[in-house]
This record gives sequence, structure tokens and C-alpha cells, in this order.
Amino acid sequence: MSSVVFYRGLEDEDAEALNNRGHRSAGHRARARHSAGVFDHEPAGGEPAAGRSSKRVAAWVLAGLLLVVAVVGLAKWWQAAQARAAEAAVHHAPSIKTVTVDRPARVASSSIVLPATVRPWQGARLYARVSGYLSAWHKDLGEQVRAGEVLAEIETPELDRELAQAEALAREAEAAAVQARVEQQEAIADLQVAQAQLARAKADSELAASLVVRREKLMVMHAVSQEELETHQKQAEARSADLRAAESDLVRRRTNLSTRDAIISSREATAKSRQANVERLKELQAFKHIVAPFDGVITRRTAETGMLVTAGSDALFAVEDMNRVRVQAAVPQAYSAEATPGIAATVRVPEQGSRVATGTITRIARSVEAASRTMLAEVELDNASGQFQPGSYAKMTIDVHSGASSWTIPANTLQMRVEGPHVVVVDGQNLLDVRPVSLGRDLGNRVVVDGIHGDERLVVNPTDDLVSGLHVEVRAAADPVSIVRR
Repeated sequence: MSSVVFYRGLEDEDAEALNNRGHRSAGHRARARHSAGVFDHEPAGGEPAAGRSSKRVAAWVLAGLLLVVAVVGLAKWWQAAQARAAEAAVHHAPSIKTVTVDRPARVASSSIVLPATVRPWQGARLYARVSGYLSAWHKDLGEQVRAGEVLAEIETPELDRELAQAEALAREAEAAAVQARVEQQEAIADLQVAQAQLARAKADSELAASLVVRREKLMVMHAVSQEELETHQKQAEARSADLRAAESDLVRRRTNLSTRDAIISSREATAKSRQANVERLKELQAFKHIVAPFDGVITRRTAETGMLVTAGSDALFAVEDMNRVRVQAAVPQAYSAEATPGIAATVRVPEQGSRVATGTITRIARSVEAASRTMLAEVELDNASGQFQPGSYAKMTIDVHSGASSWTIPANTLQMRVEGPHVVVVDGQNLLDVRPVSLGRDLGNRVVVDGIHGDERLVVNPTDDLVSGLHVEVRAAADPVSIVRR
């Protein structure tokens, strides 16, 4: 009994082994006593043999119960260990993600509404070109004017006196030029006289030389005297000197004529300069009358009778041609390549309700402003009815056509990474493919991209843990949950 109680606290399997060893040891000791002739005799008055047998049976029963309890506990422990292993296997098994997908849509055409400004067909601010006093004005604000019609008159006494002085100087220069031309004629006559004198001197020199030759021949025959010969030789030398003098005089006369020609050119140039100044002052006198440069409407008048007018200081009138108008809008850079002349456009002024005017883009700037990243586009419209007022705010709607290969995707399918924008594509085997794309125009809830073919299934709201090759399950598009973990 004591051995059984001693092993009760151990594990059932180990206790059973120890009990078995205990029983074997007790049997061994009994056989040893029997072989040695030692027998257990019950003492007198001790416990009978039947009582000891019942106690032994009870011990064996208790040992069997303990064994049963140990086996049951071991079975429960084994089941718990199996459950923990299964749970650990479940936790370590890879989870399958469920994603929501959406489809690309082809971009056929789109319209954009841009703020615009109505401009007149042509406009001009009229300034005074001469200084003076405004003597009268003839057209008031809002009146129709015709090209060349006088709008105001300016008195310019100083300009008038300056013109008279310039005319007098021009006449003086012209007279000096006439005098130079007369002196030129005199120089020409003197030159002709000098030429005649040169011819006479040349003839006399030749005659004197001929006489000397004949006298020398006669002198050989002793027909003339030596004195006569010497006299003719001196006469020949004198005639040669007269010839040289005539030639020098001719050169002087020619030089004098060239000087007269230069004087004439100078005086004629002076006359032309002074006459040009006269013409300039006459042109300025014409600016005493301020006239309309084209047909239009007076949109501004600051001219008042008697006011001092300084040339180029302040505009006296503003004239605008409103028969046609130019509606100008700044097209963003994203649409500048598609906003070409001929694209349909509609113009509407907010104050006129649903009344719109249709037209086409007439001309574009063909250059993007660096400050605003916009390009100026202009629509030309007829305004004979006076529908548009220059300077008004308007809304211009233009149709922007995209290429056949343009696709838009929902904005919530884009994933911005360090490498750039990406989309996550689910293929036919429900495997993911992280693909880079190039962004185009932003249409609000959709974005034009390049890099897709149009038949892809795109993951909505992709997270950073989605990688290429990952197997997923596709959720119906109506499910608001985009990514769910099992």
C-alpha cells in the first residue's frame, strides 16, 4: 500500500512501471525466504490470512484505478497537443487576399470649360501728338464714329510759329542753292576761256618753234644774222612759258568748277533738310485734329474744352470696333496639344442664361506661357447684334478629342510608389502583376494613363503589400470592401 501511495503523484505510465518493479522485488524477496526455510507465520492473535488477501485485492484495484486515470489524462494531453499543433499550422499558413477590381474605359472625347474674356475686334487709345490747348471735342462716350472723323481739335500757336520759321529757313537755303548754281555757270564759262587761251598759247608756241628751225637752217647758209636767230629763240621760249601758264590757269579753272559743284551739293542738301523739317512740322500740324482710326464706338473720353494737352501724356479717347469680337481663353498645358484651330467651341456669358454662341478656335498662340503653363486660344465671333460686350467674363467650352489608344482608369486604382505611378493587374489565373504607367490628364475621378491595353482587371485601392505573382480572390465590384484579409 505504501509503495502504491508513494507513486500516486507520478505520471500514470511511470507509476505503473514502478509498481511492477515493486511487485517483482516483493516476489523475489518471498522466494528467497522460502528457499532459506524462512516462512511467514502469522503471530498469535494477528490478522488472519483472509484479511491480508482482501487488502491485497484492494491494493490491486486501487492500482488499476490509478492506471485508468493516468491513461485518460494522457489521452486528453495528446488531444490538446494535436489541437495546438493544428492551430499553429493554421496561423502559419499563408492567407489569401480578396480584392475588388475595376476596368479601364476608352477616352473618346471630352469637353473642358475655361474662363474666357471677350475682347473687341480691334481697339485703340488716341493720344495727342502735339502740345497745346483743346479747343473743341465733337464725339462723346458711346457714340458711333467713322474712320477719319474728327473727334477733337487742338490749338498749337508755338507749332505754327515754328513752322513759319522753318519755311523761311527752307526758302533761304533754296536761294543759296540757286546762287551756287549761278556761280557754277560762271566757273564753267571761265573754264571755257581758259581752254581757248590754252589753245592760242599752244599755237603761238608751235609757230615760234617753227620759226626758230627755219632761222637755224638759214643761219647755216649765212642767210640771216646770229642776232635774228637768237631773237626768234627767245620768242619761242616766251611762247612756251605762255603755254605753261595757260595750262596752269586751265587746271585752276577746273578746280574752281569742282568747288562750285561741291558748294551746290551742300546747299541743295541744306535746302532739302530744311524742307523736310517743314514737312515734319506740317505733319504735326495735321495732328491738331484727333480723328478716328477705324469705325467703332467711343468707349472712353477724357477730353475737355480748354484743357492743356501734352503730347503723348494721356489718352483723350478710346475707340473699339465691336462688330466682331475675339473671345480669348488660357488653355492648360495638358490640353494645349489638342486645342488646335478648327476645334469646336461654344461661348456663354453667365448673365445671358442659356444663350450660347458657337464657333471654332480661330487661332492659338502656339507657345505655352512659362508663368501660368497655359496657352492662349482665341475664338472669333460675329457681334453685329451686340450680344457680347468687350471686357466681359465668359465661359468657353471646347471639345478635346483624344487618340484611339487613350484609356482612363479610376483614380483609386493608382498606386504611387518611389519608382512612380503603378497599377496592380489581376490576370486570368488571379495572379497579380504590378505594372508601371504614365499619367496623362486628370479628369477628376478618372485619370488618362499610358501603359495599359484596356482589357485589364485593376485592383481598387491597392496596398503596399501587393506584389507581382501573389494569388488573390476577386470580389464583386459592388462590394465596398477593397481588400480583406481572411
